[in-house]
Amino acid sequence: MYLNIPGVLAGSFLTIMGGVLTIKALNYYKGLQEPGKSLARTFLVSTLLFTIGSTAVILDSLTKIQLWVIEAICYTLSYLHMVLSVTYYLRIQKSESQKTKIGNLSKKERKASLPISGAYVFKKPPTPKGLTFLVRHSNGLLAISRMQKELWVKKYQIKPDKFVWLSRIETNDSTDPSKLHVLQDTTLRFLKEKGGKSVVYFEGIEYLILYNDFNSVAKFLFSIKDYIISTNSLLILYLSSNILEKSQESILLKEFEQKSEEDLTREIYEKLLVSAIEGEKDASGESKKE
Repeated sequence: MYLNIPGVLAGSFLTIMGGVLTIKALNYYKGLQEPGKSLARTFLVSTLLFTIGSTAVILDSLTKIQLWVIEAICYTLSYLHMVLSVTYYLRIQKSESQKTKIGNLSKKERKASLPISGAYVFKKPPTPKGLTFLVRHSNGLLAISRMQKELWVKKYQIKPDKFVWLSRIETNDSTDPSKLHVLQDTTLRFLKEKGGKSVVYFEGIEYLILYNDFNSVAKFLFSIKDYIISTNSLLILYLSSNILEKSQESILLKEFEQKSEEDLTREIYEKLLVSAIEGEKDASGESKKE
């Protein structure tokens, strides 16, 4: 019987270590939110590949079957998958190290790399962390809310580039909710001034319906959505449960995709990750040509 004791011991140790790391990775994946959740997923895939490769070491040491190809592939993929992902994640973390502070994000702190555009419905209000993540990868934020600016900034811990308070009281930041054309013009001018790739966060649709019929509000939102898409920007409409009638909500959801903050930030993070990896590959290819 063929038996390579050092190989069996080494393979067993590596397999146990891989199993422990896999369990830890799974726990991280279950407990974290984006963008950390995506890194945890990468960690989980890497540890699984590592464990498979380690198991192959044991089998290779117990039989005369040559499994070194499987071992090499698993270990290499595990290493590359982790290194590329961690490299980009560290870059993201470095650029976001100051994002929890209250205040305007400077142009240097922003990267207009918003990889998706469209109109989405959130059933829960965004978190300060999630909203700042979106803003950091855009050209700016327009916030439209029934809440006064000071309270809004305190809640979300970020100052928008432009703020609109839905109120009939005349102030520098307010817009009469009955004047949808003014609200639309404000939004379009903001998107144009920022050159696209911007974020528009809208909350307070129920207040608009108090002063306008639903059809007018729906047409207003659909028109804004078209401009959002044409400028490669992002529109987030906060629509809590039981605000609208089911028939009204279904009409909006035909044009607005319902998504959670976690799903949207994960989608953005994954696209940014792919772009970063492709960018590094292109840069590497160009350097080799030189």
